[in-house]
Amino acid sequence: MKDDFIDTIKSRGYWRINFQPTGKPANLSLKECEELVDKNSVRLRGWYYPFYGHGSADNHGISNYNNYVGGWIDAGEFKEFWRMYQSGQFLHYSAVQEDWLTPDTSTVRRNPNEVEPGKYLNFVGSLTMYITEIIEFLTRLHRSGLYQDGVSIKISLHNTKGRELTSFEFMRHLSTVKKTEEDPVVFQRTYTPDELSQPARELAIEPIQRFFELFNFADVSVEQVIKKDQDQLYGFNPNG
Repeated sequence: MKDDFIDTIKSRGYWRINFQPTGKPANLSLKECEELVDKNSVRLRGWYYPFYGHGSADNHGISNYNNYVGGWIDAGEFKEFWRMYQSGQFLHYSAVQEDWLTPDTSTVRRNPNEVEPGKYLNFVGSLTMYITEIIEFLTRLHRSGLYQDGVSIKISLHNTKGRELTSFEFMRHLSTVKKTEEDPVVFQRTYTPDELSQPARELAIEPIQRFFELFNFADVSVEQVIKKDQDQLYGFNPNG
């Protein structure tokens, strides 16, 4: 990973996700750190959360460091890196894909020339589905033995002021502009072990609603919008 890779990610919109154990820190080996990510990464729609690629290549890799294992990828609109610390802390930076679309790399059903960096957030794939994947990964880590005393999480979306919600799906356009004047947009919460045992899609409703609210779409329908998009996500690969 290039030394300035984090600066590249931060140059446009980006997500920062952090899990911190609330009780006694774990004492993981570096091998266990990597295995936790490999075993529990979420693969519901053809991409990983977080991205885990075996071995190293020109555009991705995994390395051991003094107290964490780190992985990264830099491939078109997919730019991210993560760290799993021996203490059980997880840190993830990920570029907002909408800000890096080009005609050569675009994987969405939208003309990339129409997607100005910093202008949009896809409320289907980059809000409802993405946050659900984050919480799915969190609950899987818990089932694998982490966060047995609970966990504090912080999900923040940066370089957001003036950014609008949109959809890259046909016939899913909003009737009025929904944008945020906040920067960053943040959800922060501590979960108990009992809460972490609940289905991830249910736990994800609260942070998803929080992000919609901060984009001035507080009346979004949980049943008709959020849960239906979650159904679509899990329908891609229910065992992923």
